[in-house]
Amino acid sequence: MRLPSQLRALAGALILLCMLALSASSTPALAADLVQKQTARYHFEWQPGLHGFAEQLMETVEADHDRIYGELGIETDAPTTVVILADEGQMLAEARARFGGRPPEWAAGLAWPSKRTIMLHAGIGRAELASTFRHEISHIALGTVGEGRAIPRWFKEGLAIRQGEGVDLERAWKLTEAATLGVLLPLEDLDRGFPASGARAGVAYAQAVHFIGYLIGTHGEAAFHDLIRGLREGATFEQAMAAAYPQTLAEIEADWLSSLKVRWGWLPIIFGSTSLWVIAAILLVVGWRRRKRQRRARFELLKRQEAIEMAEDIEVALPPFVPPRPLHDPYDGRPPTIH
Repeated sequence: MRLPSQLRALAGALILLCMLALSASSTPALAADLVQKQTARYHFEWQPGLHGFAEQLMETVEADHDRIYGELGIETDAPTTVVILADEGQMLAEARARFGGRPPEWAAGLAWPSKRTIMLHAGIGRAELASTFRHEISHIALGTVGEGRAIPRWFKEGLAIRQGEGVDLERAWKLTEAATLGVLLPLEDLDRGFPASGARAGVAYAQAVHFIGYLIGTHGEAAFHDLIRGLREGATFEQAMAAAYPQTLAEIEADWLSSLKVRWGWLPIIFGSTSLWVIAAILLVVGWRRRKRQRRARFELLKRQEAIEMAEDIEVALPPFVPPRPLHDPYDGRPPTIH
């Protein structure tokens, strides 16, 4: 007598599991609900409620484009699509719906150079959103230049950080400390893969961006443009390097390491122990005053925006925390590029 009830319970559980599986695997694309607007070379799409984030990026995108592509010595009017979603989950769902695959769940941004598409989410905040966007533009630019050819990861990441974020004192300090202690990672090791987390990951990214700066600063922009031109013309990275520079990559790396020891080797000693704490205290006070002024200015800006957003029924959904930036490329150089 108990068998029929057990079968019914089992059947009900199976039906419920099937329904959950179907709902999880059939996340609808948001494309039909996105607001769209065009600049000269960028097609923006965003969820209602994210107008402010989109406008922020659209204000500077053409200037950012000219600078980033100009630093590579290339020009293009090919359109790029930029999709802005409210949070990480919706960005990943839209990415899967459009292009398939499984982007990592900690991504701050995604770039598909072959499709000239960038996806971002507003959960990382306005300042982080702007630098991530510039970072992804760099990946699109370099990806289309060297499409189908292997470019070292340290080169891609170092260039994108340099073009997207600029100078970072914390990263510079990590590099200085690592150079002084003799724990820098060979570029050949970084080409095989970046450390996944921890201090070594920070050192790896610091090395990559500083080496790109050294390459351009020491050998000039013309040689760097020759390297990029070689990639555009179909050369491998090694062939393009050999044609653009009088030294081998190993020789340039050795010179770079020597320059670090000479120029920066004394910094941790001078600014160590007591001196470091005094400087840190001064910087803390200066930073606190600056942040106070910024909060006051931001509060006034938010008050002005509130009336507009209420009139437009805008509702911005942000996660309660800023997700960590990714520290390695799980796609091993294949699209999408994740940040």
